Amino acid sequence: MNSMTLTAKAVRVGLLAAATTSVAFSGLAFAEEQNDGAKVERISVTGSRIKQVDMETVSPITIITAADIAMTGEKTVADVLNNSAINSFGSWRGMSGYGSGGSASSTINMRGLGAQATLVLLDGRRMPGTSSSSGATADTSQIPLAIVERIEILRDGASAVYGSDAIAGVINIITKKDFDGFQLDLSTEQPSVEGGDANRFSIATGFNTDKGNITFTYEYYDTKSVMDRDIWNMDDSSYNDYSTFSSVPNGRYNTGELDDKGNPIFAYYTNSEMCEQTENTADWHDGANNGRCGYSYGEVTKLFGDMTRNSFMTNFNYEITENIQFRGRGSASLTDTNTRYAGTPVSTNYPVMSADNTYNPTGTDMTVYMRSVQIGERDTLTEGNNFDILGGFVGFADVGNGIDWELNMQHSASTTNSFNYNLINDSVIQREIDRVDADGNSIYDIFNTSGMSYEEWDAQMTELYGMANHTGVYQGKFDSTQFDGLVSTLLIDDGDFSVAIVGGLEYEMINFKQTSDPESASGGISGGSGGDDVDAERTRQSAYTEVQIGLPANFEISAALRYERYEQSGKLTGAEGEVTQDSTFDAVVPKFGLSWRPVDSLLLRASYGDSFRAPNMSEMFSSQSLSFDSAYDSVWCEPNNNSDEDYCSPSNQYKTWYGGNPNLEAEEGNSLTLGGVWNVTDAWNVELSYYAITYDNKIDSVSIGDLIREEKINGSSDYITRGPDGMIEYIENGVRNFASLETSGFDFATAYNIETGFGDFNFKLDLTHVLVFDEQAGEGEEVIEKAGTQDYPDWRGNFSAAWYYNDFNAAWTTVYIGSQSGEYWRDLGEEYIIDTPSYFKHNFQIGYTHDWNGTVTVGVNNLFDAEAPTWYDFSGYRDVNTGLYDVLGRTFYLRLNQKF
Repeated sequence: MNSMTLTAKAVRVGLLAAATTSVAFSGLAFAEEQNDGAKVERISVTGSRIKQVDMETVSPITIITAADIAMTGEKTVADVLNNSAINSFGSWRGMSGYGSGGSASSTINMRGLGAQATLVLLDGRRMPGTSSSSGATADTSQIPLAIVERIEILRDGASAVYGSDAIAGVINIITKKDFDGFQLDLSTEQPSVEGGDANRFSIATGFNTDKGNITFTYEYYDTKSVMDRDIWNMDDSSYNDYSTFSSVPNGRYNTGELDDKGNPIFAYYTNSEMCEQTENTADWHDGANNGRCGYSYGEVTKLFGDMTRNSFMTNFNYEITENIQFRGRGSASLTDTNTRYAGTPVSTNYPVMSADNTYNPTGTDMTVYMRSVQIGERDTLTEGNNFDILGGFVGFADVGNGIDWELNMQHSASTTNSFNYNLINDSVIQREIDRVDADGNSIYDIFNTSGMSYEEWDAQMTELYGMANHTGVYQGKFDSTQFDGLVSTLLIDDGDFSVAIVGGLEYEMINFKQTSDPESASGGISGGSGGDDVDAERTRQSAYTEVQIGLPANFEISAALRYERYEQSGKLTGAEGEVTQDSTFDAVVPKFGLSWRPVDSLLLRASYGDSFRAPNMSEMFSSQSLSFDSAYDSVWCEPNNNSDEDYCSPSNQYKTWYGGNPNLEAEEGNSLTLGGVWNVTDAWNVELSYYAITYDNKIDSVSIGDLIREEKINGSSDYITRGPDGMIEYIENGVRNFASLETSGFDFATAYNIETGFGDFNFKLDLTHVLVFDEQAGEGEEVIEKAGTQDYPDWRGNFSAAWYYNDFNAAWTTVYIGSQSGEYWRDLGEEYIIDTPSYFKHNFQIGYTHDWNGTVTVGVNNLFDAEAPTWYDFSGYRDVNTGLYDVLGRTFYLRLNQKF
């Protein structure tokens, strides 16, 4: 009998059997009646809304079980995903210095296409997005590990099945259900670097009856901050990350002379004596560097902040009648993150000391570069609160071959509150520098030209900055309400030929609003990222169908089709005041698949699908916000022989304005996968898959490094404004549909089990090889071949070996990241970039199951303390891709589990 064959009676039995064992909320569990009369439960498999008997389908799926997760020794879901082979180029992990809640969240970046191109599901349904991303991406760090049963990674596009955003693939996080009893988990870990200690405590309890089940999980998680100075070698003689914005101010002025090219010559003034005396919380160097006092900002900043999270989740189901079941889920995550960046540089609006100022030592107007270190660093408290509740009915109607149905309602809400302390009000600084007393003398001698003692000068600067002290407040709020339903049935059941179909409707209402305090939003505050205000709403309407056709000779054809429509409305502020703009995006996207089992042990498969993604509300409607991004200005520095060491450092920061674009178009993509799975023996299986993805009309903001390189190639740039001296004054870098991207490669996976007299052994290997990763910044622009270049490793992989013997177990895992070449970037003038060697991180753990129904596990991650490779040929601040590599070094951990 064909594997698609069902009978109405078996469907009904399967529905009831699945009442407490379903693994996802999309579709129903069926059963198959085999030739021997045994019933086989059909389960949800990521990639299809039609239940399967076989976990292997036409779409390639990587499954990470709870046991696999435990073997990694990682502390969050985000860390587990970041180590997966399909996370080709690393993913975002929250760091200090990023606004709008970005410093307190983590995302997943499959295939290097961006977090917005990966759809994250929780139990088969869209995971609530964060308010800091206007709901566009999910924070994978907020999911408590204690509730994770497994993670299923669909490695091809699936917009036709799950809706837009699934361009690169889908992450489906399956939570634990049907738990009966009480369980405690406790874990602690300590890296070799100072800070980074993490502790987790969780409680899980569940109760079963003949009518249903309910489970509760609570998890407390706490991790300590890691300071930048404890990661980067700031004592190295090549360390050169100093900022002109210093607590000992630097003045820049026009000398009135011209160079041999006719450009004005600028000079600098600082008080070298004061600079030499300033050795409190940072490493200063004297004024010998072109007359400037440099500030080592990395001495006081946190790389990763202090974070505390409380998470709650409940799953429940109840049999109302023989054919109707109520089920649902509720979750909450409450997170506080404390990050720290260096004292505020007064840089949004540079203050100017006029020529007639009493304490101006040059007699000409000076632009002043100053930093409010005297009142403390920029500390940011970010509060993230996420709530999600789901309720639904599933049922069966004994009509024809049987009709299964479900109706659901889901409401999600996410709020982000950020409080940014010790920012600076630029206008107050300028006012106080200009202020004079009754005799017409200036009040503040910021360069100490009058010869005050260090204590007197420091007290005066503290007073000045104290008057301009500002607390920036940011709030983002995102909420979503969705109604959806589906019906499924077996249309035809005729021996070797069968047709199963599912169809459904979805309707979602979304509201998003983010605001900064008025002063920050107006662009008058230094040190924050205020200004990216959004007030928008959208609706999403979807209709979809999916068909599976079983054919003779073990062929199977699948097809899915979805129509999706987004209607968005947002408020924009311009010269004509506040206006409301409406936009509509819609598309019909298909997906097709074919599989064949020539023999029971071999499955060959192919799939093709189109995808699309509508721009999110922040991308379209956010007002301008200010950032300070780092890059090497090859346009100025190369012709001038890098004569200004500070300006020509790759870590030099430029004032960069970002904003929304109401004229954005939807992104489009398509993916093709080919491959097969071979169960060589009962103990050994092998998978090989080829993927090819095209991603067009991609919405992004170009990195300022790429903008500078584009300017160098084209001779000019509409996005970069330079001053009379040729140096960059500011950059305008809003989002646009600018890029097309093509990527392809191979995924290889194999697993082998051995049973011996001295234990059972399990070996697993996952490898991804990127053949092509080509990006084009617009029609007619140069195609950049990035695969294998800096930050784009063309090889990633994981190996694990586990041993089980009676009450003991042990595991060894290895994370591999391939080497990368810096040649392309050096050809464009990025002379500091170096080649990156291959990276291996080895982890080891030992576990013991004792007689009191519990386990003890001890382990060490990064056993050999492998150092993450650096970007540049000198020791620098944040000189490592922290989204790709482990920078915490050797980390010891202990885990205790006790069941009652």
